[in-house]
Amino acid sequence: MKAVLAAAYWGAMGLVGTVVDAAIGWMVQGILGSFFTGQMQVWSHEVGLAKDVEMLESEMKSVQMVLAAAEGRRIDNKPLSDSLDELKELFYDAEDVMDELDYYRLQQQIEGGASLFPSPSLFQRVSGKMNEIITWVIHGRKRKRDEDEPTHSIMLPLEIKHDISQRINGIVNCLRIRNKSVQGVLQLEISLPIVVPKQTQSVARGARLTTSIPIERKVYRRDAEKENIIKLLTSGKPSDLGVLPLVGVGGVGKTTLARFVYHDERIKEHFDLRMWVCVSDYFSEERLTREMLEVLCKDRRGYENITSFDALQESLLDKIRQKRFLLILDDIWEDKDRSRWDKLLAPLRFNEANGCMILATTQRTSVARMIGTMHKVEVNGLSDTEFWLLFKAWAFFGNENQEHDPTMQSIGQHIAKALKGNPLAARSVGALLNRNDDDILTILKFSYEFLPVHLQQCFSYCSLFPKDHKLRGEKLVRAWISQNFVECECHSKRLEETGKQYLDNFVDWGFLEEVESHYIMHDLMHDLAEKVSSNECAIIDGLGSKNIPPNVRHLSIITTAYDEK
Repeated sequence: MKAVLAAAYWGAMGLVGTVVDAAIGWMVQGILGSFFTGQMQVWSHEVGLAKDVEMLESEMKSVQMVLAAAEGRRIDNKPLSDSLDELKELFYDAEDVMDELDYYRLQQQIEGGASLFPSPSLFQRVSGKMNEIITWVIHGRKRKRDEDEPTHSIMLPLEIKHDISQRINGIVNCLRIRNKSVQGVLQLEISLPIVVPKQTQSVARGARLTTSIPIERKVYRRDAEKENIIKLLTSGKPSDLGVLPLVGVGGVGKTTLARFVYHDERIKEHFDLRMWVCVSDYFSEERLTREMLEVLCKDRRGYENITSFDALQESLLDKIRQKRFLLILDDIWEDKDRSRWDKLLAPLRFNEANGCMILATTQRTSVARMIGTMHKVEVNGLSDTEFWLLFKAWAFFGNENQEHDPTMQSIGQHIAKALKGNPLAARSVGALLNRNDDDILTILKFSYEFLPVHLQQCFSYCSLFPKDHKLRGEKLVRAWISQNFVECECHSKRLEETGKQYLDNFVDWGFLEEVESHYIMHDLMHDLAEKVSSNECAIIDGLGSKNIPPNVRHLSIITTAYDEK
């Protein structure tokens, strides 16, 4: 039942592949940076494969431009989706052939400039000359000893050189066809490389919207947290603008708790003004200022034509001057640029009123560290008892016969246990038994899409480990490095140090939990990792048979439980 349920709600989501993301472009960039180097250029010229390598590099850069221009576009038809999948497979093929070529280059380098192979026999020397003649004929060029050929030649056996040349040309031809197909479907006009601003990419993904209006039938086990937050908000320092962060993983109930506080009568009595603004991943000082004005102004004519950010902030300051306010900033992700935060808060800090407060919700501990003036409040999952009550309310709503059915009770409790106290999971998965609902994976997939592309690769790779597996940090980082997932921006920093920073980011953002000396991935996060990696990673668990897609690049075979028996 659990497997059927998981398949049902994943199938209902349709999340993966909804837009052209940066992952394929990042993959191309990694291959170009790793293999198409100055050393490879010189060496490929010496072995007579320079034209092939240059042709592959040129075609990959052409595809890269198309992908950059297409980023954020919705994939709304199967032919486009198939073409993008085929492009990714072709890039893997390109990586394989260039990796093989780089192997021969490194072997020659290790052997001190000698031939890659033992001293050639007469037959091999004749074959080498024939190989050179074939190369000249293929490229339609005349021999120019001084210009085109080095004074000494490093030979590859004819069969190896011919095989690599054929593979490269086959990849180039297929790339050209698929590139035109994608460009045609998206109706793109590519003339120059296009750089898509990060903020534009964020908007293209589609922001998650929240509201102050309660949507929950009932709030479970949040009274203690609510009382603590209200106390902190109403007893802040008289003259300072206070910022109280609520931190927790996606779906744990931060927004629900903030709504619970926002509508409490004591909050309404204590503050002259209340504002609710959903920040999401698109942090724009101007947009957020306008949204605050929308809450405060009944008539938009006073500010809708204002184009100056300074004038907007002056209008906001006029509306809040000498009034104690509570501002809810829901779902903040921006944790890098403190100056943008300070710019947003400028009018809020000078409104000449005491006791003004901001309640900010976020999944990131790093956000809490940057913006908080008070110690963060951590929002955790529900207890088993309260979680079961919430799950049951959604799973059996309007179906009293099922609620009292022992079989359904047993199945429901089994599923509820796997969800480990996450309220949104209880509502979404519980509602799925009653009808289709997709909130939980909307939020989890949204969190995944906000990750930088190299972290998306690292996260999806974790699907190869079994659920509840104790991940050893050093071992996991080495695996990431071996797959070229770790980008070292600072040359003085070791790859292992950068990989450890990736782990810290995953913990900060709720994708992994650090438990003593190891890391654990929540079951729902593992389900997400399995889904987003389904085209590249596969798991065979035990002795059961399973269909493995032909394009899978990583295969994990789990035998531990069966070995123990």
